[in-house]
Amino acid sequence: MTLLKTFPILILSIMLSSCGTSKNVTSIYWVNSTKTDCDAGAGKTTCLQVSKADNYENAEWSNFYTTINGFNFEPGYLQKIEVSKTALDTKNTPADASSIKYELVKVLEKKQDPKLAIHDIWITTHINAEEIEKTNAPSLEINTTEMRVLGTNGCNNYSGQIKNITSNTIAFSAIASTRKMCMDMAIPDRFDKAMNSISIYKKEGITLFFYNANGNEVLRFKKVD
Repeated sequence: MTLLKTFPILILSIMLSSCGTSKNVTSIYWVNSTKTDCDAGAGKTTCLQVSKADNYENAEWSNFYTTINGFNFEPGYLQKIEVSKTALDTKNTPADASSIKYELVKVLEKKQDPKLAIHDIWITTHINAEEIEKTNAPSLEINTTEMRVLGTNGCNNYSGQIKNITSNTIAFSAIASTRKMCMDMAIPDRFDKAMNSISIYKKEGITLFFYNANGNEVLRFKKVD
């Protein structure tokens, strides 16, 4: 058989052998220590949160709406993983399913999430490094799973969202509060002002410290037993 005759056959053979195959690539993700409520097409469920940031401290988390075969999610742990992605034949893929199959290649790093250490209920002991009376002391509940805070300033109830949190910094969104007037508003007013200046935190045992951007202590709390 001459080369001219065999050339079309070779082309056809290559096309047939590649038909039905799918491209396989890998990506690296950080997986957050908590899942989040999401709508995955078949109703409400919980989703992984992932980021392609090099450092989880700088992560902007996005919902991951499908499964990663072979991956074991562990609440409370941040995991850096390598994942293979294979494009599926869309003809055989349900309309509400992912057109990409994700497989765990390996876990590159796993560490306990440091921000979960402050997921608790706290009572104020100091404002601007000055000790306050225990009667009607303001309280703070930090829920890092739902990224929210709530409590009382000693007079009014308040609540808000945690906009961003790392192992030592925290930022809140606008905090909403009831507007009741109490006999003595000195502590509530000082507490509200301090809450609005928080930038840095540190936990030592059962004590939680908050500092402003200049490093000055603005609030100190003790963990509720």
